[in-house]
Amino acid sequence: MRGVILMGGSARKELMSKASHGMPETTKAGPYVRSAARKRCTSDFWWGLLFILPAVSLVAIFKIFPLSRGLYDSLFHFAGGWRPEFIGFDNFKRMFGDPVAHKAFFNGVKVMATLPVWVFFPLVLAFLIFQRSPGWRFFQVLFFLPYTIAPIIVGQMFREILSVNGPVNALLKATGLSVLANPWLGSKTTALWAMVAVVLWSFNGLGVVVYLAGLATISEDIFDAASIDGVGFWGKITRIVLPMIWPVIGYWTVLCTGGMLLWMFPFIHALTEGGPGYASMLPEYLVYMTAFRFFERGYGTAIGVALFIFVLGFTFFQVRYMYIIGASEGKK
Repeated sequence: MRGVILMGGSARKELMSKASHGMPETTKAGPYVRSAARKRCTSDFWWGLLFILPAVSLVAIFKIFPLSRGLYDSLFHFAGGWRPEFIGFDNFKRMFGDPVAHKAFFNGVKVMATLPVWVFFPLVLAFLIFQRSPGWRFFQVLFFLPYTIAPIIVGQMFREILSVNGPVNALLKATGLSVLANPWLGSKTTALWAMVAVVLWSFNGLGVVVYLAGLATISEDIFDAASIDGVGFWGKITRIVLPMIWPVIGYWTVLCTGGMLLWMFPFIHALTEGGPGYASMLPEYLVYMTAFRFFERGYGTAIGVALFIFVLGFTFFQVRYMYIIGASEGKK
């Protein structure tokens, strides 16, 4: 640089001209390149927005708007059926003092206590099929078949099977176990659990398919090596399957949580209608009964909002726990 400064004016201009010809194109046209890149980014943004617009519109129309309207309606009392009268949080205060609502949510908690069965029972069945146990092709179809039957039909079918004079009680009496015969859907002690068993029978096949998809990602060489080392059936599940398909288990757990609290309406309607009394009443069916049979739209919506918060909180802690466990396994 010092030599350039000591040069004459014409020589210095000639040297600077040569240097400028040797500069990269992006350096010479920096502002133009940045402007083109900015325009390209803007164009990509608008094209991306255009492509996601249909999905966003569907979410807004069928998710966000109904949820917002539900929150709005829960603050009103619809006198005479549909004429709104603003009452603030009175519907929620009423719900906290309503023994029927307490019973429905308590039943929901009891149903949630069966979650381990919903999660691990199909896993065991899927692993039996994955190991190609005798008759595995037949059982693969047999386990999934109930899921293909409409829930309302399943409910009507088991309403006859579990009736007082149904096949279950007839079989128990024929085998000398008449002491176990029970009005399964007509007893306050057994109605809820009988209904849960029916739903599990119907829903179980989907879990088997989900777990089979997860097991397919595990190399069979790992199971062969475990067999050589003398690891048994349960050892393979606890030491190999659970750690390696933990995200799949987490996904199925969240799905089951929603199924137990949000998808049981057709089964309740076909089997017990929440009875006897309120022994098998769950919050989602109470929303229907309150809003569409007793025509208390605002109060029914408030129960629905409470159910939404309940499921959202439970699912959040589930996902959070699964994430923590998955992160700790990944560090190992």
